[in-house]
Amino acid sequence: MKNYILSIFVIILFQIPLFTQVKSIQHRFYNPSPEHIMVVSHRGDWRHSPENSQAAVQRCIDLGVDVVEIDVRLTKDGHLVAMHDLTVDRTTNGKGNLKNMTLAEVKKLRLKNSCGVKGSRHQVPTLEEIMTLAKGKILVNLDKTEGETVREAYEVLKKTGTIDHGIFKGNDPVTVMRQKYGNLMDSIIYMPKVWYDLPDIPGYIRDYNNDIKPLAFEMIFDSEDSKVFHAIKDLNKVKVTVLAIALWDELCAGHTDELAQIEGPDAAWGWLINNGANAIMTDNPEELLKYLIKRGLR
Repeated sequence: MKNYILSIFVIILFQIPLFTQVKSIQHRFYNPSPEHIMVVSHRGDWRHSPENSQAAVQRCIDLGVDVVEIDVRLTKDGHLVAMHDLTVDRTTNGKGNLKNMTLAEVKKLRLKNSCGVKGSRHQVPTLEEIMTLAKGKILVNLDKTEGETVREAYEVLKKTGTIDHGIFKGNDPVTVMRQKYGNLMDSIIYMPKVWYDLPDIPGYIRDYNNDIKPLAFEMIFDSEDSKVFHAIKDLNKVKVTVLAIALWDELCAGHTDELAQIEGPDAAWGWLINNGANAIMTDNPEELLKYLIKRGLR
């Protein structure tokens, strides 16, 4: 009996750090602050492991990244896998449309490395495998789900006990999302994308806030005088997570990861922070983390 109790104690003891880790990230996501900037890694840390691979996700966990962004698509036989493109051509040693392939066929493929070189031993992971790996350790930003697979992805999260780990996102107004998914919208974490060319940015945000009250908005601006910045200021006042995307020019008015390498991080990530971002999506998570630590923002 004593040995049984001791075994249970040891199991619980080893689980505590994991749940503390993800709970800490969730607390920061729910209660954003300019004093702590969250890091979101695009397609995992794909510079060190194949994009959207389990190894790329694990690298983010090891670095201490808050959120890993992955792309989710459906196979012919109804399984969700991590894949950005409609075809497997660019990222694997195979060819063909993913929607015409079974999971067994996809699992026979091997992912290319970050330079597009064949020969890695990494498989295309399922969403279930990604969420099992992420559980207790990191939040997961689920891209490519809003068109057709919110329900399927939700079922995977429910199965893996990670509903509070997954962040869904999309472009549609809340009325469209309600029409598509009904009450399911009340059971998921949903992050609307706010594009610079929306005809009524305040109205788009207001409609969401009057309905599902999002914890975060992904803000996309192509110029430094974009109307999006008025909305960012309003969101900062009500303490909502504001995610900026430092990947390419038209997403962040040129304040990209590349600019951070050329002119220094203050010109890129620092500028985004100074203009209201409290979360940044990056292709250089390790460098961004070093920068934030140096500034006392971690």
